[in-house]
Amino acid sequence: MRVLVTGAAGNLGRVVLPALAAAGHEPVALDRRPVDTPGEVVEGDIRRPDDVRRAMEGADAVVHGAALHGVHLRGHSPDEFWQINVTGTFNVFEAARDAGVRRMVLSSTMGVYGRSLRRSADAFAWTAEDDPLLPGDVYGLSKVLCEEMGAYYARAHGIVTVALRFGMYVPESFVRYGFRLLYGGVDDRDVADAVLRSLTHEPPDGFDAFDIMSEVPFTRDDTRGMAADPVALIERHWPGTAALAEERGVDIPPLIWGETLWPIDKAKRELGWQPRRNFGEFVDAWRAGDESHYPFAGLPQWGL
Repeated sequence: MRVLVTGAAGNLGRVVLPALAAAGHEPVALDRRPVDTPGEVVEGDIRRPDDVRRAMEGADAVVHGAALHGVHLRGHSPDEFWQINVTGTFNVFEAARDAGVRRMVLSSTMGVYGRSLRRSADAFAWTAEDDPLLPGDVYGLSKVLCEEMGAYYARAHGIVTVALRFGMYVPESFVRYGFRLLYGGVDDRDVADAVLRSLTHEPPDGFDAFDIMSEVPFTRDDTRGMAADPVALIERHWPGTAALAEERGVDIPPLIWGETLWPIDKAKRELGWQPRRNFGEFVDAWRAGDESHYPFAGLPQWGL
């Protein structure tokens, strides 16, 4: 397929463009910034309908990643979030409708859950796709509206849309990257696999949404253990991790700053997606001193 990737200079484009090419597709990159790719690049802004229509010519599908994200809340106004995330997404759907494009993969976020992600005083939250969407900021709100657009365009115009509620995959240090796989992180190569699978997925109603996180062996009963004693919980599932952290001079509790544990049963069952780089793989690599699998080598770090 000829696949238009919007926001192609961002983190999603960084991993999706080469994955599309490796899978035999023809990626077309749209961004207002330079895009590091050997493939076709269209310079444009999703806030300008003509730019989007120009980039959409000849496309069979769209991976829509252009957006402001939660990390941008401090530096951008609500109006900017609306113009880029909401109006921009409307422009992409309208251009797809006009061009006869009938497949969209929509980059969404765990931020759509908002208050459903909040832990209690003594337990992490346990959040999945059937929990209410209660966004707590303009970013989460904008993405809920984008998903609503996806459902509408699927229903009214036959544009099959799969929304992927991605966990954290922005560049981080190796250790922070590994530990966030416990509570909503995901390896960006698994992100790319989820996108590729979504390009051929057929939701029964034309639209569906999936949480895309790493896989953990926890159950709902572990939400209290993660809050009270995360080291003991980790040791139960990955013995020797505490000793390894002590040997490397790493204090584990400050690395567990999330509030939610995520089951990914729906994505595994219906999308056929299985993340392959989870916390156990990280611990094995950390123990071996092997960062060769690490996806963020040489990239700017977004650590706290």
